[in-house]
Amino acid sequence: MVKHPLFVIIACAISIGAGIYLNSSYIEIFASVVGVVNVWLLARQKVINFLFGAIAVVSFMYIYFDNGLYAMVVLAALQLIFNLYGWYYWVKNKGEEDVAPTIRLSIQGYVIWTSIILISWGLWSYIQVKFTDASNPYLDALIAVIGLVAQYLLSKKILENWHLWILMNAISIVVYFSTGLYVMILLAVINLFLCIDGLLEWRQNYEVNRHRKGATGTGF
Repeated sequence: MVKHPLFVIIACAISIGAGIYLNSSYIEIFASVVGVVNVWLLARQKVINFLFGAIAVVSFMYIYFDNGLYAMVVLAALQLIFNLYGWYYWVKNKGEEDVAPTIRLSIQGYVIWTSIILISWGLWSYIQVKFTDASNPYLDALIAVIGLVAQYLLSKKILENWHLWILMNAISIVVYFSTGLYVMILLAVINLFLCIDGLLEWRQNYEVNRHRKGATGTGF
């Protein structure tokens, strides 16, 4: 059901209806709809997802700044750069496929990226508490760090990006609830389903390529 275009149409309609009912801002409703389309296209491994991703993160940048989520403003700005890079990388390395093949992190990659996330979270949280009036500095910083790493892994077509997106959406629900961004909560819930579907589809794509080529691609 999630794979069918009807799902994304219904999800967008629900986001619009909920936004109007909750008297959300137009930019919040717009960002929610574009975000749903972006993640659905990403799960389908469509390169055009990066266009919708760029539009979505610019919209989110404004929303986060307006609500004092400064780390997430930086996240959105860097995600814009990663969207442009991902677009280039997917097309450049597509080979015989429509997009670059899916690869996985090595054990070393798991250790390195886990360490990067934990250390960056601690540093970013400290900066937020010390120098800003961020409304939720610790979770805000955690979401920002996870989002940046996930976006980088996505741009390199690394399967594990989905694990991080799933975690990020779960944490985002807590942050959105505490800041009153209720239509964004709905978006995060919808994205959870889309991310799980994306994980399953990318994993299937990885297994098909692995058996076809007789080797497992890994990334840092």
